[in-house]
Amino acid sequence: MLKKLLEKQAVFSATLKFLAFFAQRPAFGGFTRWATGLSARLNVSLNKPAFAQTPAKLAETWQALMPPDGKQYFPVTLLTEDTAYTEIHVTCPLRGTGHVAACHKLMHYDRELMRKVGGELIVLESQSNSGKDYCRLAIRPQGKDTSDLKPAFEKD
Repeated sequence: MLKKLLEKQAVFSATLKFLAFFAQRPAFGGFTRWATGLSARLNVSLNKPAFAQTPAKLAETWQALMPPDGKQYFPVTLLTEDTAYTEIHVTCPLRGTGHVAACHKLMHYDRELMRKVGGELIVLESQSNSGKDYCRLAIRPQGKDTSDLKPAFEKD
């Protein structure tokens, strides 16, 4: 069991590093979008998550689609009537690079996962430029107003 867990974490980390390499290079923007979208579709196809309509269910589904240690490294930090606030506590290859645009490209994976199950995910703070060792995200059901949430890649 532990061996399988470590293998899945290693695959996740290796894939993240591989995609981050391309996300940082503007010429590979299309490839990054295609690869992250393909990875998300593969994850959804293999795990067959249910469509979710509440922030709590969306956050639970997002955690379930992460590596096996989802609740530890991908915690829900606040749940409101319309939003699940979550964090990513894995070491991102973009940490401290200042490449928030690359982060946005890489997080297409998570946005696509949520889109497939009825949600919308917005990165509020990125490890790439926040100085923190985690990212902060907001998840809302599709169709809900998100104008009060400022994406990290749009901040000054």
